[in-house]
Amino acid sequence: MKKATAFATLSLMHKALLAGQIIFSVVMFILVQQKIFEPVLTKHEKIMQVIALIFAALSLFIGASFFKKKLALINDNMVIDAKAKLSQYQSASLVQWSLLEAAILVCGISYLLAGNYAFLVLAAVLILYFAMLIPVKTKIAAQLNLQTSELDEL
Repeated sequence: MKKATAFATLSLMHKALLAGQIIFSVVMFILVQQKIFEPVLTKHEKIMQVIALIFAALSLFIGASFFKKKLALINDNMVIDAKAKLSQYQSASLVQWSLLEAAILVCGISYLLAGNYAFLVLAAVLILYFAMLIPVKTKIAAQLNLQTSELDEL
């Protein structure tokens, strides 16, 4: 059971973040649709769209770039063991996920403030991308160039 713990922990963190994003987006939708909260910045909707798009694009780009650079550093360092590699991989994943989640939160808040469905659509696209980043043991092993013996070590 201990062998799957490191991978299971990373997967659980991803699922928790994903669930939080979905719940947040649904709550924002309900608040506006049930008229519990009236959008107050409808006049500035176009500016908010530009800001949300730029923020989302930057979050995606910076997160992916950071993750790739960190992964390259992990793989270039031949001295570290599998456990240390997985720990660094986890850190890189969390940074990437956090940047993506920030973009989703900006989209949800923008929808709440402007009431434009475009923000929810952008949030939904980002949530789908986030869901595709789910950490799977085989994918992690391939990205970290782990051998079967190293996998058994974890």
